[in-house]
Amino acid sequence: MPVKTTLYHIDHGAAELDSYDARRVLQEHPAEWRAEPWPKDGKPSLPAGAITSELKGPFEARDKGKGWWAIYDADGAEVGKSIREPDAVAFNEMSDDEKAEYAKAHAAES
Repeated sequence: MPVKTTLYHIDHGAAELDSYDARRVLQEHPAEWRAEPWPKDGKPSLPAGAITSELKGPFEARDKGKGWWAIYDADGAEVGKSIREPDAVAFNEMSDDEKAEYAKAHAAES
């Protein structure tokens, strides 16, 4: 039996998809589907890899579940692609200046 993943459509809410299909949908339709619920205020957070002058610290790596972590800026917007726990732990141990530098570089390479 395939592993199911919950995705969230911008108009229709939560849906359970096979993990393979979920990855494909996220790649092909990023403006419509997300791995986390859409914000209630209607303002989408930064897409993974977005480079913007609005990124501001303090930055923090937090657990997203299923072995994946993400870096978030002061507004709670996800910065760059997801990372694994060892990288997240190392990120959280950095100084604020190092975190800001890393977050900007991480967003640029995504």
